[in-house]
Amino acid sequence: MRTAILSVGLLVACGDNLPGFEPWYLGELSAQEGVWVRTPEFEVAPGEEIQDCYFFEIPPQGVDPLWVDRFQLALNPGSHHMNVFRVSTIRSLDPTSGEPIDLGGVAGTVIRGGECWKAPNWAGWPMVVNSQQSSERAPVYEWQLPDNVATRFVAGERLMLQVHYVNASTQETPFRGRAGLNLHRSRNDTVELGTLFATQQSIRICRSTPPPVYSGTCSMPVGDHKVAAVNGHFHSRGQRFSVYAWDGVSTERPADSARFYQSQAWAEPEMLNGLEVPLPPGGGIWWTCEYQWREPEIGCAMVDARDPMQANDCCYTFGPTVETSEHCNVFLFYYPKTQDIVCF
Repeated sequence: MRTAILSVGLLVACGDNLPGFEPWYLGELSAQEGVWVRTPEFEVAPGEEIQDCYFFEIPPQGVDPLWVDRFQLALNPGSHHMNVFRVSTIRSLDPTSGEPIDLGGVAGTVIRGGECWKAPNWAGWPMVVNSQQSSERAPVYEWQLPDNVATRFVAGERLMLQVHYVNASTQETPFRGRAGLNLHRSRNDTVELGTLFATQQSIRICRSTPPPVYSGTCSMPVGDHKVAAVNGHFHSRGQRFSVYAWDGVSTERPADSARFYQSQAWAEPEMLNGLEVPLPPGGGIWWTCEYQWREPEIGCAMVDARDPMQANDCCYTFGPTVETSEHCNVFLFYYPKTQDIVCF
């Protein structure tokens, strides 16, 4: 299943043989080195928006658990995002109902579109890692975790690799879609990395209202925690994304001095790593998304059709599609891990 969008203006045709295209390369990993995953190439036709979910299990490797201290995530140009989650409670997105697929270093299944578009299906699934970097200049995002910090997996654990591509008015896919993931085994595993995935879903960006600002808070478990990396995610109406250390009590936005992340890039926001930001004991994070409404090139009919309030005011609301909906999501990585946190 694909989400088709009426396109306006010139779109670049798909194809992997266009002049200047140099496919990214990631080396294959032995069982002693870690786990590697590659999706097949796939077409993203003009006017199309694709989101597919690939499922695989961490294979037995002799040494269990698998500690990973280095990630490599690769995307052909045109991707909107690449997220990896730990599969937890299964609702309507069931890995066993997917189509069998060869993912290079592992066997897996894939669910194309359909339930892969519906966020409630993975609302409680802990995040592992993500990338929003897919430019021709830098198609591979590589992250070496802090010294003695690693992510822990056990043999048989099931993961979901979700890949989103757009070839429409807001973003273009000039070649074909493709994603890759390398999980490099760590030799030092003293401190476990934790993750926080948070989303503010009560958003409305409407034609007749002033530019809106939405915020959310997410509490951390009790303990002393440091932020190692963070990135934000919204769609093309997004103007500024900010994340602050929060005391867990205040009901007003923290001072600028507490801000440790800010981005004005919506298509490829920076993953800011190498951080050692302490969070207040008993506190957590406060994040803010600032928006500016703009006329959709595809017209307002499809935007209005998605509005639960049916206000007919061309209101962008929370949803997965880049062309007709908006997001306000935080991806944050911290240590030492108490638990993986999901804030909806």
